[in-house]
Amino acid sequence: MVDISQPPPSPAGPPARRQYLVSGERTRIRRFTRRDVDRWLAWPKHADPLYSPYNPLPMSGSLRDAWYDDLVQRQAQLPFAVDDREGNMIGRIFLRFVNRAEGRAVLGIDFDPRHVGQGYGTDALRAFLGYYFGPLRFRRLLLSVAAYNVRARRSYERCGFTYLDTHWERLACEADIFGDEHYRELRSLFRRGRNGLEALFHTMQASKPAG
Repeated sequence: MVDISQPPPSPAGPPARRQYLVSGERTRIRRFTRRDVDRWLAWPKHADPLYSPYNPLPMSGSLRDAWYDDLVQRQAQLPFAVDDREGNMIGRIFLRFVNRAEGRAVLGIDFDPRHVGQGYGTDALRAFLGYYFGPLRFRRLLLSVAAYNVRARRSYERCGFTYLDTHWERLACEADIFGDEHYRELRSLFRRGRNGLEALFHTMQASKPAG
């Protein structure tokens, strides 16, 4: 089994020389490197301020180094990059709260806004699940998704995730949920909490197929 606990040095060659762990029909997945932090930060912001929590964080070079080191060292996350067939990094997949003894982890995933809604996420996640439940030998994958993010929820459903529970989370969002009429139909999915805006989230899970 491939050891992904410590990502290798950033690839110096062209995309064709990258080592991919698994491929979908339209995407390929590899380890996320420090160099990929720069690629991620070059993504544009989401046009809808409702999705501002998914925007890349502004970071200088030294902060980028520290952010990456904290991710893979202190947090012990397992990060992956999603490339399209041309070798462009269009998405990120992260495994958080990894528990090898219990065979589970928590999924984090986001995509370049220019490639959202085109089927790339579903394609990449389906391929990744085969790798997650196969060579990585995990048995259960959990995730938390905002109720208002219907597009993501449908993608998870297509990939075999089922609903477990709901909960409220604080949300740092640039959208004026209660003042902008554009969000009127979504207001039931938000509330004013003690410490600011809160959004309803769903907990979902996928389990290793039997057999």
